[in-house]
Amino acid sequence: MYFLDKQHDDGFIQNFGDYMLETGAALWSLGEHYRYTRDDAWVKEISPKLLKSCDYLLRWRQRNQREELRGRGYGMLEGKTADPNDPFHSFMLNGYAYLGLSRVAEMLTKTEPTQSARLNKEAERLKDDIRSTFFSVMGSSPVVPLGDGTWCPTVPPWAEYRGPLALYADGGKWYTHGSMVSRDSLLGPLYLAFQEVLGPEEPATTFLLSFHNELMTKRNAVFSQPYYSRHPIVHLRRGEVKPFLKAYYNTVASLADRQTYTFWEHYFGASPHKTHEEGWFLMDTRWMLYMEKGDTLELLGGVPRNYLESGKRIELKNVASYFGPVSLRVESRLDEGRIDATVECPADRRPKTVELRLPHPLGRKPIWVKGGSYDPEKEMVRTALVGGRIEVSLGFSQGKE
Repeated sequence: MYFLDKQHDDGFIQNFGDYMLETGAALWSLGEHYRYTRDDAWVKEISPKLLKSCDYLLRWRQRNQREELRGRGYGMLEGKTADPNDPFHSFMLNGYAYLGLSRVAEMLTKTEPTQSARLNKEAERLKDDIRSTFFSVMGSSPVVPLGDGTWCPTVPPWAEYRGPLALYADGGKWYTHGSMVSRDSLLGPLYLAFQEVLGPEEPATTFLLSFHNELMTKRNAVFSQPYYSRHPIVHLRRGEVKPFLKAYYNTVASLADRQTYTFWEHYFGASPHKTHEEGWFLMDTRWMLYMEKGDTLELLGGVPRNYLESGKRIELKNVASYFGPVSLRVESRLDEGRIDATVECPADRRPKTVELRLPHPLGRKPIWVKGGSYDPEKEMVRTALVGGRIEVSLGFSQGKE
C-alpha cells in the first residue's frame, strides 16, 4: 500500500533516485499479493489507483508508437531504470510494465471484467512489441564465441545499441558500480525471461543465459551487485539445478556478512544491511523449496542432494503459495532404503499437479515408487493432489556403490 499511497496524481509511481521503473514493478508486486490472498474486496477498493497507474503506462507507451521506432523500440517505454542516467528503451523497464499490466488484468477478472479484458489485450500488445524489438536488435548484434566452441547471438540492454555494452560495438563509457558489465548483467535483457516476455525454454532464453554466463559471471555469480541478476531463477524454471545452486551458494557466501548475517550490496563492502539483497536471497530460497508453474506446484525443485542424506528432514509448515497454504514433510531414511514424503494443500484452489523432486544423495534411482509416477531424468514424482493430501515413498537398493 506504500506505493499506492505515494502514487502521483497522474498514476506514476516513483520513490527513489529519479528511477522510472517502479510503476510496473509495483503493480506486479500487488499482483503477486493477490495471487496469495485472492482478496477481491481489497482489489475492488484499490482498483481506481490500479487503473490510474495502468493508464499512465499505456499513455507512456502511446508516445512511442511512432513508425521511426519500428524494430528499435516501437511502443516501448523509454526512461532511466537505475542509478545510471540511461534514458533508453530498455528491456528491463518494459518487461516490468508488461508484467504489471498483465497482473492487474488478472486481479480485475472478477470485479471489473471489462477493464480486465482491456488491460489483458494491451499487455499482450506491449509484449508483442517488446519481442519484435528484441529479435530485431538481436539480428544486428554481434555473435560471440563460447567456451564450448559454439557461437552465440547477443542482445543489448536497450534498443538503441548493438550487442552487450561491454563489447563496445557502438562505443560509449559503460563502467559503473565496480564493473564493466553492470548494465548488461544487472539491467539487461535476461530480465525478459523472468518477466514472462520470453519463455524459459525458448532458444532466445538459452542464448541470453549462454552469453551472460560466459562473459558476465564467475562461478555463475555476477561481478557486481549479484542479486540484481535474475539468471538463477531462470535456470531453476528451466530445471537446471546445478547452475542454479552454483549461483545461489557462491552469491550468498560472497555477500552475507559474517558477523550480522545481513547482506552487503557490493563485494567490496559498500552499503551494509541491504534489504534488497536479503529479499532476493529469501525469494531464491523460496523458489528452491517450492515454486508454482501454471497449475502445477513444484516442491524441492532446486534443493542440493545432500539435503536428503539419511537421517535428514525437510519440513515446510503452511507456507504461502498461489494455491493457499502448503505443508511438506520429507524424511530420508536411506539406512532403511527409503525416502518418505507427505504433502498437504487443503485450500479450495489446490494445484492440478504436484511435482516433488527427491534426489538421492548419490544419484541413485528408486527400485520402487508409491504415490505417483516417477521421472528418472528429473528425479521427480508427479501426482494429483486428491483430497488435499498425498503421501509419496521411494525405495532404494541398499547395496554399496
